[in-house]
Amino acid sequence: MTDSREEQVHHFADELTRTVRAVQPDSPKFTVDVTGTSEWLAAITTEDSKPVVLTIGGMRLLDLLVSYRCTISERHSWMLIETSEFGVRPHNGGEWLVRMDYVHRPAEDVPCAHLHVHAHRDAWTFLMTRDGAGSRRRTVRRRASAGRVPQLSDVHFPLGGPRLRPTLEDFLIMLIQDLGIDHEPDALRSLTTSREEWRRNQARAIISSSRDMAAEVLTELGWTVTPPPDHEPRTDTVKWMTRY
Repeated sequence: MTDSREEQVHHFADELTRTVRAVQPDSPKFTVDVTGTSEWLAAITTEDSKPVVLTIGGMRLLDLLVSYRCTISERHSWMLIETSEFGVRPHNGGEWLVRMDYVHRPAEDVPCAHLHVHAHRDAWTFLMTRDGAGSRRRTVRRRASAGRVPQLSDVHFPLGGPRLRPTLEDFLIMLIQDLGIDHEPDALRSLTTSREEWRRNQARAIISSSRDMAAEVLTELGWTVTPPPDHEPRTDTVKWMTRY
């Protein structure tokens, strides 16, 4: 029988294919590569890691690159996104223009969901040539002696943490609305529907981890909430709420 883990990850890859093809129907399919024995890990990328070519006014101007690495949660049997990256760069190569990254377990004091902007501005360079003594990150505290010109792309702009971060759908809608990339007539509706499903799932996860708070809010709204007989009020802090 097919492992439920692989069923989940292949279903997720199919959803990614549908999401991207809602914008660019000729996009390559997303595929799954499962590795690891002691620790199950699945990498999801487009076939042969090909970019999704985006056009504006019929001209091939941008390459969209999307990748995910998934594991299984230690607390339940559901797939967990370990890392994700999606961004755009000029067609046929060159430096990134912008990308959104997510790292479930970041190695340093960086936000788990963050934005990198690959641009240049003297005011940012001026600020970043100073040693950032207030930071807990070694690379920031020693920037003045790093031997390289700092880049704006070194900054990790936070994007809402593990539960409230933007989705691939948000990123694609931004490309449509702010850059005017070409898309299928039904793209916005399809992306909005997919994003709604993601947010509903996140809302369920938030409620599940904050049941006492959910019960309190419902009670304030006039509902009658009865906890199960074995319920014990949670006294610890819900981890996702405090994560950077």
